[in-house]
Amino acid sequence: MMTAQDKGSAGSAAGGAAIPIGLQTAPEKTGRKLESRDNFAQRIALQPAGKLFSPAGSLAWLIGLLGVTACITPWIASGWIWFKVIAATATLVAAYDALGLWLTREECSPVLLRPEKGLRGREGQTMQVPLALASSARRRMRNKVRVALMPATPESETAIRVKSEIQELKLEQIEDGSSGLTSTGTTHVLLWPWTPEIALLRRGLWSGPRVGVERRSRLGLWRLRRWFDSPEQLRIEVDLRSGRQEILRSPIYRTLVASRQTPWTGHGRDFERLREYQAGDMYSEIAWKSTARRARPVTRLFQWEQKQEVYFVVDQSRSSALVLDSNTANHSESPRERAPRRMLDLATETALVGATVALELGDEFGLVTYAEEPKSWLRAGSGQSHFHRLRDQLLNIEPSPTTADYEALFAEIRVRLRRRAYLVLLADLTERSVSDSLRRGISLVRSSHALLITSILPAHARPEFSPGEELHTDQDVYAALAGEKENQRLGALARQLRQLDVRLRYVPAEMFLRKAVEGYLESKREQRL
Repeated sequence: MMTAQDKGSAGSAAGGAAIPIGLQTAPEKTGRKLESRDNFAQRIALQPAGKLFSPAGSLAWLIGLLGVTACITPWIASGWIWFKVIAATATLVAAYDALGLWLTREECSPVLLRPEKGLRGREGQTMQVPLALASSARRRMRNKVRVALMPATPESETAIRVKSEIQELKLEQIEDGSSGLTSTGTTHVLLWPWTPEIALLRRGLWSGPRVGVERRSRLGLWRLRRWFDSPEQLRIEVDLRSGRQEILRSPIYRTLVASRQTPWTGHGRDFERLREYQAGDMYSEIAWKSTARRARPVTRLFQWEQKQEVYFVVDQSRSSALVLDSNTANHSESPRERAPRRMLDLATETALVGATVALELGDEFGLVTYAEEPKSWLRAGSGQSHFHRLRDQLLNIEPSPTTADYEALFAEIRVRLRRRAYLVLLADLTERSVSDSLRRGISLVRSSHALLITSILPAHARPEFSPGEELHTDQDVYAALAGEKENQRLGALARQLRQLDVRLRYVPAEMFLRKAVEGYLESKREQRL
């Protein structure tokens, strides 16, 4: 059934009539040259997906009138003879009307006027889909056509929402003289533009929206519905603007990236040269083998690494399917229309924003996704092209129904990543079942990499009798005590990991992105590598 929703379509002419556009398609030798100069040369024919030929309401009324006529026929002289004539005439007219519609079923088809960058947009945006009805100018068309847009698959219903109502286009044909086109050796093609709107709700690569076209026969007794699928896929990317605005407000970012005037603390790990020992040199900086060869104390000098590696480790296990509170998950100042936000969506946005920061700092950034085992890898690299590869790899990532195995994850990381790097782990670590696996896995890599872990803080895990908390019933008191016990358990896990030189932060959803990226910036400033 052909359906669409909410608003009227943009870009249509007044009164529902579209503006006809005449195009000239020359013979095959010169056709390419003409199409290259035409604005609508990149039109893509949609693929038929189904059709339905059915009677309209007018035919039901006609049959009803024949039934009433049959009831009064016995009371009229020679009534049955006249009734047979009328019924035969009505049957012939209905058959002629149906045949005329069926023979012209391919006469008017929708096309996609492909934009230069294709069908793509960002989450929360409203996008206009440039469509048109195309027909040759051989036959004069006078009827109206109803058109609508709809999701092509059940999966894409969660990714887009059609905002345009069903629209009626009046197919007005332009005259040959007014169009300025000559018919010698050419075929005229007419386009009636139609620009429906869709809201982009969830990132991913989805099937293009389906187009429905309904035509009536000349006498209005029959209708033909056809559906068309777009061969062009719809690409919905993560909107990084709100996350970037958060990081731009961070004082650590301004100090480290914007000004770059404050000297870094700590010691670098890239060897620079040897020099004789001087008072104040640390005991750990003495090069004992060189000291033995030279018979006098020699100190190693290090320099700060100009290019370091950072890997964003994104959890896509079943815990990543956690739906966040709509009031806290959307941290932008202006609310936008989007699908329910999951933990995986927040981690994906955090990884992409962190990659843009690493790109500004000149660091190499990579990606690891995992569930019961590592799912995908992207070796650390730099440059815009590498960022596009990382963005493409995160475009279609979805939660897995399995539980995360951190021993398998860090064992694979220890084998694959030989160079010391920052590991920014983005996950929901509030489940009791993953605590032991996390501790055992961290012990495998804590000496070879710098781990920075950021997790969601559950709303109920808070100190008992927190300010602003009102307890009215016994259930409220028990809930507050349970939240206190959960807060103590999470705090104990963070302290245990701190003893292993691993930073674990539990932060609310609205602060997750900023705290995770700031943790990377702080560690880089302190030269933890």
